[in-house]
Amino acid sequence: MTNRLHLLLEQLDLATEHALAAAEALGPRAHTPPVPGEWAAAQVIHHLLTTEKRIVQALRKTLAADASALRPGSYKNRLRALLLRIALRLPGLKFKVPPMLTPPPAPEAIAPLPALRTEWAGIRRELEQVLHEFPGTKLHHTVFRHPRAGWLTIGQTVASVLDHTLHHQQQLNRIGKVLK
Repeated sequence: MTNRLHLLLEQLDLATEHALAAAEALGPRAHTPPVPGEWAAAQVIHHLLTTEKRIVQALRKTLAADASALRPGSYKNRLRALLLRIALRLPGLKFKVPPMLTPPPAPEAIAPLPALRTEWAGIRRELEQVLHEFPGTKLHHTVFRHPRAGWLTIGQTVASVLDHTLHHQQQLNRIGKVLK
């Protein structure tokens, strides 16, 4: 794993911990939507966990495939990745869940937060393993197709997971303000 990927992973660990702490601070209200029709904090956590799980599965599939099939990233890929980073960091900007990801289940159908924390830790270990196994010669090749930004390199993929988590941290902060 390169130094840059290691730093991104550390930032992702910190962002994940903040997201989980924000949801856990609500106690049993974490499964209560702040207003009808909006997501509860537990649903946000479930969405983040499910998204990361799907990305790790896609990366594992890419690693298992023929590495010679990977294409080098282009300036267009870099521009789209940068625009994605900016969009996810803009406060108040909302996105619809991509069609390949189903919206989270009803709050009462979601496992308790300690169980989600445990599951997320396992997924994070899988991501770390994928990053350790990733061939250094393919760092600038596209490995993951983001639903909005298109093909991303491994570094851009991890950065998008980080930005996605930070984007939803804003949502968790709003939920916390309404429910307190």
